[in-house]
Amino acid sequence: MNKTQPTTCPPDSHTPESGTQPARSRNRLVRWFATSCRKPLFWIVLLAIALRLPGLSWGLPASDGWDDDGVAPRNFLVGLAMTYVPGSFFTYPPLHMIWLTLLNLPVVGIAIAHAPAYSQQAVISTFIHVPYMTSFALTARALSLLMSVGTLLLIYRLTTLVAGSLAGLCAAAACALNGGMVYYGQVTNLDGPYLFWATLCLWTWMRFLMAGDLRSLRWAALSAAAAIATKDQAYGVFLLTLPASFGLSLALDPAARQRIPALILPMLRWAAISLGLLLLLDGALTNPSGFARRMAFLHGPASQDFMTYTTDITGRMRLVWDMITCFPRFYPAATALLAVAGLGLMWQATRTQPARRVAGLVPVLAVLSFTLFFNAMALRTDNRFLLPQSLFIAPYIGLACARLLTLKQPALNLAARVGLAGLAATALWRCAGLDAAMLNDPRYDAEHWMAAHVQPGDAVEAYGRNAFLPRLPQAAHLTRLDTIALKRRNPLPGVTESIAPFAQIEERKPRFLIVPDFWAQSYLPHAAPTDHQWGLKTPRVTQQSQGSTQESTFLRDLFGNRLSYRLAKEARYAPFLPAPEGYESLGQTIFIFERLPQAPASPEQAPARGE
Repeated sequence: MNKTQPTTCPPDSHTPESGTQPARSRNRLVRWFATSCRKPLFWIVLLAIALRLPGLSWGLPASDGWDDDGVAPRNFLVGLAMTYVPGSFFTYPPLHMIWLTLLNLPVVGIAIAHAPAYSQQAVISTFIHVPYMTSFALTARALSLLMSVGTLLLIYRLTTLVAGSLAGLCAAAACALNGGMVYYGQVTNLDGPYLFWATLCLWTWMRFLMAGDLRSLRWAALSAAAAIATKDQAYGVFLLTLPASFGLSLALDPAARQRIPALILPMLRWAAISLGLLLLLDGALTNPSGFARRMAFLHGPASQDFMTYTTDITGRMRLVWDMITCFPRFYPAATALLAVAGLGLMWQATRTQPARRVAGLVPVLAVLSFTLFFNAMALRTDNRFLLPQSLFIAPYIGLACARLLTLKQPALNLAARVGLAGLAATALWRCAGLDAAMLNDPRYDAEHWMAAHVQPGDAVEAYGRNAFLPRLPQAAHLTRLDTIALKRRNPLPGVTESIAPFAQIEERKPRFLIVPDFWAQSYLPHAAPTDHQWGLKTPRVTQQSQGSTQESTFLRDLFGNRLSYRLAKEARYAPFLPAPEGYESLGQTIFIFERLPQAPASPEQAPARGE
């Protein structure tokens, strides 16, 4: 038999190995996309990203952000420095500040290189300019988006672990359409990032409970520390969840009891390591005096001054009631029935699988833990303080949806699909309303009006914090008044910070006044109906504001037309989609007052124009 040498053919341009490196990379990308398009999880993630994109450019470019209580663009560098300067402290822990600093190092280097000097004042005056601040904000918001999608994928995995892939897909879809997750997935607040780490902890802890996997134990310990090092309130997720689920595992699962002798030392070791890393990151070891001051601040003014419920049983009953009534801010109301049904189905399906049953209880224990050890102690029901509960019920929503989608009876299956599609459409409609509130922010309207009416050299006086103000016309003479001390404010380029008495406005005679409604309402007393007051109390910070005679008198005179100003523009949100509730930064009204034409003007001010 003759042996012939194999012929060498030229590479086929259609084979994966052919062509140049860019061509091969492009082919791999096309194949990946073609494969991914056949997976439902791909489309769920794509939907989640689409719903979280509008906020990336919200209020930008600017020298500050509109996301109230966000850490970028202003606070992450300052917060990181203050954590480790002896005796100083920042409100929040430093882990997320570290990530943001690393990601923004190139821009930080460019800003420092362009600073006229290396003094603190010169560097700050350079950093606050629009290009640098906008870059910081975009980077932070993009990271929030990525971590929000990461949280969705972790919910998919932990749900799949105990209830199968279909339930995992439904739980991921619930996260994608969770209104709170949509908002906090595109702003720079720390609530989304700490929940990413908390969810990673719960997933790896569930794996540890089911198999005693030491690698999962390590990740659970480290991610719990990372969550608390991102935002302190994360402790509320774990305080009951971890010990209670471990105790249940020992009580219900014989295999867990057999593993316990081999697990005691690793558990103690990783608990000590994670605690040590947390204390190191938080500055407790490197800046003990500053850390002690931060703890005192968090347990004192940061919490006590904002309590909205009374500290008795009535207040806590009202808190629970309000938590229930706030549920539609995250999901359609009927979804609550799915969550309850899903918990019952999980319990029934795992009656012969104790390890899986205990793992399936971890998310509901996290809901209970955060409610007991954070909400019931902080006595607040802000949207961000209900976000963990809304997230950790998603596995049970997914489990109930999966059961409905697999009903055998054709008529019931069709009815279930139609009902679930209706719930999903309602949730999508509400999430779209939240995005629309960002895209159609009233401050854009106020900015357009000022661009048409404010002349170069006009004196403009603005009030309140940056997060509630529109971007100010740079050609005007800009002054900002507030009761906050000058050293505690975030300065804006071209804006003079002032603490002049409000009542001296006739001496200053600015042509325009920019008054955010959110700021004004802090000083104007308003009474709620008495039948809604049980269990509630006015927060101490609000009492202090309403007791401030200077601001209250000024605002009453201004809105009562007793000053030489009249309302020239009211920029109010007119929703064409469902208006979001409970987000202080969204849909806020801006009032712009103009000095009456007959009122005397300041020498440098252009004559006032009539409307």
